[in-house]
Amino acid sequence: MSGWRNTEGVLGMFNRIGGFFTEASYWIWRMMQLNWLWLSHILLGGVVLGVFPATAAMFAMTRKWLQGEPDQPLFRNYHRYYRQNFWKVNGLGWVYLVIGAFLVFDLHLASQISGVIALVSTIFLMVMLLIYLLSFFYLFSYYVHFNQTFRNYLTQPFLITLLSFKQNLLIAIGLTLAGYFIYQIPGLILFTLGVMPSYWVMKVSMNRFREMQAQSESIVGGTS
Repeated sequence: MSGWRNTEGVLGMFNRIGGFFTEASYWIWRMMQLNWLWLSHILLGGVVLGVFPATAAMFAMTRKWLQGEPDQPLFRNYHRYYRQNFWKVNGLGWVYLVIGAFLVFDLHLASQISGVIALVSTIFLMVMLLIYLLSFFYLFSYYVHFNQTFRNYLTQPFLITLLSFKQNLLIAIGLTLAGYFIYQIPGLILFTLGVMPSYWVMKVSMNRFREMQAQSESIVGGTS
């Protein structure tokens, strides 16, 4: 009798291991597919017009996964989101790029002069650039999570960055690790270059969005 129970235990262990590898293989395949969709749709938009809507669509898909909807038709949903948001996301993305170019240009000017004012200006601009880079990632996660006006899509990511020190740190650490991992194994570029960072940023952002919504509801409830 004990031998039979031992056999059942061994079989159960192998079933669990098999189930784990099956699930892991499924997720690896889905992530590879999404990364290929991202790269192909960047090219579909001629790179210049493709990178922003392709990235937004990728964030939208990772959001669905994090909400417990991994079995949705990937290509159909991705391409539809890409097509429907093509011009709006391009508008947001290019406005953000202009802001970034303005900050970089100002930093360049500040670095050409000397003195205390120039030093203070350089430090200030470097801090602004760091906030800008983090808000750029929040732009995509915020865009796919909320239905807002064009103006709010421009301003809210900056405000969230200023109010989210812990999440900023988590995003920075995750992106650094992902970048180091891909740098060490360049062959992963075709499989994880976009999807790995987007999944991490979306996960951190969604947790932050829930916290902010809960805080907002408690404030409204306390004043009503």
